[in-house]
Amino acid sequence: MLALEPDAPLSGWIARLDACLAHSPAFFARKAIVIDVSGLALERSGVVGLVEQLSERGVRIMGLTGVEPSWACADLPPILTNGRPAPVADAPSGPSDAEAGTLTTSEQTAFDEIARTLGASERSAAVDEAAEQKSVAPLVVDAPVRSGQSIFFPEGDVTVIGSISSGADVVAGGSIHVYGTVRGRVMAGAYGETRARIFCRRLEAELLAVGGFYMTADEIRDDLRGQAVHAWLQDETIKISKLD
Repeated sequence: MLALEPDAPLSGWIARLDACLAHSPAFFARKAIVIDVSGLALERSGVVGLVEQLSERGVRIMGLTGVEPSWACADLPPILTNGRPAPVADAPSGPSDAEAGTLTTSEQTAFDEIARTLGASERSAAVDEAAEQKSVAPLVVDAPVRSGQSIFFPEGDVTVIGSISSGADVVAGGSIHVYGTVRGRVMAGAYGETRARIFCRRLEAELLAVGGFYMTADEIRDDLRGQAVHAWLQDETIKISKLD
C-alpha cells in the first residue's frame, strides 16, 4: 500500500496534490492508499472532509491511521490500529474537584434519578440497535471481484461466490467468506468488530485485515499460501490456520 501523510497547512498540501495530479493524472490509479493524519490537528469532521476531498480526486483510500479507534464511522475508511499512534490532545483546563464544589442532598437525589432514567434509556436503545444489526442480511456477490473493483459493506458479512483478483478490494463490517482465491485485499471487521473472520478456499492475498489490524503479503507464511484457510484476530495479532 502507498501511504499519504498530509501536512499543515492542509490547503497548501491539497494544492501540491492537485499539481501532482495535473502532471500525472494516473499516479494514484489502481493503488491502495492509507492516509496518515497524525501530523494534523484535525477533529473527526475535518478528517471526514479530507477523505471526501481525496475521493473527489480519485484517490482510493483503503485505511486511515493516526486517529482514535473510537472515531470509526461509516463516513471514514477503516481505521488501522497498528499504525502510528494518534496524537493526544491536551485536556482542557477546568476547576478541580475541590473547586467545583459538592452537590446538596436534594441535588444528589435529582442527579441519581436522572442517571437511572438515562441508564434505562441507553440500555433500551442498545437493545434496539443490536436487534436492528442482527436483521441486516449479508451481502452475497455471485461473481468474481475483478481488478480495480471495490466491494464495501459496513453493515455486516460479505460472501463472494468466486475469486478476488489482485488489485481488488473487499471491505466488510463483519466477516468475509470467499469461495475462491483471494489475490487482492480483504478487510473484515472494518469498523472495530474484532470477532470478524476471513474464510477463503485459496490464499494468495495482497493484504488481510481484521478489526483494524492488518497483515501484508510478505508477512503470510509460505506454508499457508495456496491453501484453504481462515483468519481471525487474537491478542491484536492476525492468526491464520488451514481449514483442511
